[in-house]
Amino acid sequence: MSEFIAPKPDPLTLSIVKAIVPLYLKAEKLAVRPTEHCVSVIKSQKDIPAVLALNHIDRCDPAVAAMLSTMCGEENYYLAARELFDENFGLRGWLMQHCGVYSVIRGLPEDADSRKATVNMIAEGKHKLVMFPEGDVTGRDDIISPLKKDGIRNIFEAQEKSLKINEQRAVHVIPAAIYYQAHEDTWEPLRSTLAQIEGCLGLVESTAPIEIRIQRCVERMLQRLEANYGVIADKHIHGNHSGIQHSSTRAALATNARLVNLCRHIISSVANITGAQVLENPSIHVFLYSVRGKLIRMKEVANDLDGTFDDRLYAETIERLDTCTRDLERVQNLLILASTLHQKPRTLDVLWRIIDRLENLVIGRVSAKGHRTAWIEAGEPISLLRRSRDYRVHPTTAVERAEKRIRASMQAVLDQLKKTPQMDEKTVRADEKAS
Repeated sequence: MSEFIAPKPDPLTLSIVKAIVPLYLKAEKLAVRPTEHCVSVIKSQKDIPAVLALNHIDRCDPAVAAMLSTMCGEENYYLAARELFDENFGLRGWLMQHCGVYSVIRGLPEDADSRKATVNMIAEGKHKLVMFPEGDVTGRDDIISPLKKDGIRNIFEAQEKSLKINEQRAVHVIPAAIYYQAHEDTWEPLRSTLAQIEGCLGLVESTAPIEIRIQRCVERMLQRLEANYGVIADKHIHGNHSGIQHSSTRAALATNARLVNLCRHIISSVANITGAQVLENPSIHVFLYSVRGKLIRMKEVANDLDGTFDDRLYAETIERLDTCTRDLERVQNLLILASTLHQKPRTLDVLWRIIDRLENLVIGRVSAKGHRTAWIEAGEPISLLRRSRDYRVHPTTAVERAEKRIRASMQAVLDQLKKTPQMDEKTVRADEKAS
């Protein structure tokens, strides 16, 4: 595959995937339930330039978004990270591409082809664009993380292009949120999965409270990974953060610092191998995306080699980079775990996501762990038409203000979902029977 993967939706593939998604959700024991208001809002934005902005809590979000589109009777475009297209020997990427999914190489330098495609698709208004503007799985359902500014800028550019078609043609952003509610039958599978994780880490199965067991697993996993990657323990990480903080809070801060330190060490090692551009004080996520982008581009160059000796040597280097790809995938999972561990209190929903991520990291798989329901709600669409003049004069300020407005709306929708008592006994039984 090339660096940029353009969407090529076709009816046959769409029909196949529409049949597969419910089977996947059934295997995950996950019911998808958008509110009537959510479906109504989405349908009201038909045939106009619109972006559906969803939060990114869980690994099941793409399937939930696809199911939502089907339940609304729509076919949409979707933006996804470029590395996902290479999974399963490219089969996943082929299916995604032919269902309207297109790629973006995150980080620096910016993916110019993806940016152009995004602007054109939104402005065209043929189908909505579904995107996760937080950029990556956060693992958290208490807050909406800052939205990617380049994504907001692309929406403004689409608004500018729409105005050239019609001076009153507005681009709308639909702020929406997914909230995953774990049912009570998840407790036993979670404890069983945690016991398997403990066994893989060489820990004796414990009867301690589940949070203590999780902390013990994270600690042992960190020790093993630090030893494997040659990370020297930083004594300052284990120092006091505040004399008045509770010991558990200090331990959590120390764990998070160790996770980030380990991730930065692994990314730096891969950067040295790939010769990725050295960025000045990058955030850990920008650092990860930029190095991963360099890796993707190097592999694409290798696919075009013509057989000279130098090219064969370069191809051998690319083979070694497969290990780098696995390392960066591990980093991404570690960062998602670190983010999820931040959330307090540790509700059943949060514990599910922590153990699910540990299962991926330690055992190398993911599994269904009891029944869950993905509730979805949408807020009122936000028009960028009135903000377009501000964007022309002060683009940075306009993007920042739009980001705050969209994020606040997504947060309000998420808070509303969490405060509403969604599950009565009848609904629980219906969801469990359905999945």
